[in-house]
This record gives sequence, structure tokens and C-alpha cells, in this order.
Amino acid sequence: MIEQIYKNKKAILFATGPCLTQEQISFVRENKKDDFVIFGCNDSYRFIDYLDVHYACDTKWWDLWGDNFKESRPDLESWTQCSHSANKFNINHIPGTGGAGLSLDKKLIHFGSNSGYQQLNLSFLMGCQKFYLLGYTMRTLENTHYFGDHPPGLQKRSPYTKFIESFNTIQKEIKPLINVCSPESYLNRIFQYTPIEEIFND
Repeated sequence: MIEQIYKNKKAILFATGPCLTQEQISFVRENKKDDFVIFGCNDSYRFIDYLDVHYACDTKWWDLWGDNFKESRPDLESWTQCSHSANKFNINHIPGTGGAGLSLDKKLIHFGSNSGYQQLNLSFLMGCQKFYLLGYTMRTLENTHYFGDHPPGLQKRSPYTKFIESFNTIQKEIKPLINVCSPESYLNRIFQYTPIEEIFND
């Protein structure tokens, strides 16, 4: 069961899409405040050194990066929906299932077909009250990720249409709490766009 350990705090959530920039990473590092919790999914731990919570869904990702993650960030709180990876790398496990909208059940998250959606659901269940998304591109730009393509063994192309459909199902009372801070993100068509410079003035 997920506890509301971040009740009433604000969440900045990093995905690793190509719209993420080093300038955004540096801006958050230099301006973050105590009432913010910083989440990052998948490879974000490699280049964001101030994460509070990490999330990665896929067994293949953990098989490839799990040892490196544990060696380089041994004290970083991390979660996955994969029980095998949770046991293997001694990280937190939260079951997941399909379903429209964010899960309101503290015992599970909804998949939404992507890790960025799942970490949003995790931060919601942890009690965060406002959400700022960075690196949630949800469409094709020059690269597939902030760091380029995945190595062999991991998916290099993403089903963005499926991802967007999942974000569209988020409950209407929750949508106003979600802000997209990357102007190139397709999710600006679903949620409010908030320039990154305004995050800490809100």
C-alpha cells in the first residue's frame, strides 16, 4: 500500500523525452524548494542528481540498468510494478493494472501504457496535490529520448497515440492539477501549459 508521505506537496515529474533540456534540469536544480518532490522515471537517474523518487516499469529496463542504478544511486527511493525486478534489486513494488484514469486505490497504479503515466499515478497516490511535467514529449522529434535512442534490447519507438489516449482518460477533476512545462509536448493539448520559469511562483 502506498502511504501519503508527500501529502499536499507539489511534484515535478521528469520523463526522458527529447523535449527535455539541460537548461530545464539545471533550472529545477537551482530553484527547487522544500514543498516540491522531484520524481524521475527510467534513465532520468543518470543525469538528474537531485531526484527524490525514481520509477521504472519494465523488466527489460531493470535487467539492463538495475546493477548500474543500485551501484550509482544506492540511496535513491525507487519503485516498479515488476515484482521480479523489485525482489532482485530490493526496491519498492506497487502492482499495476489497466484501467481508465489514475488509480485511486492505494494498493495499485494504472499502467497507462507508459512509465511517465505510472509515475504520475504514483505521485498522486503519495499525496501530491499539483503536478508539473517535464520531458513528456508524446510525439516524434529529432531523437526518441533526451539521451538519444535506447541500446539494443529496449524499445526504440513508442506508441504515442496509445500514450495520449491514456492521458486523455484522466479524471476531469484531476486534469486541472496537471501542468505541462515543455512547449513541444503534445500533452499541452490536454493539460495546461505552464512555462518552467513559473513553476516556483505558482
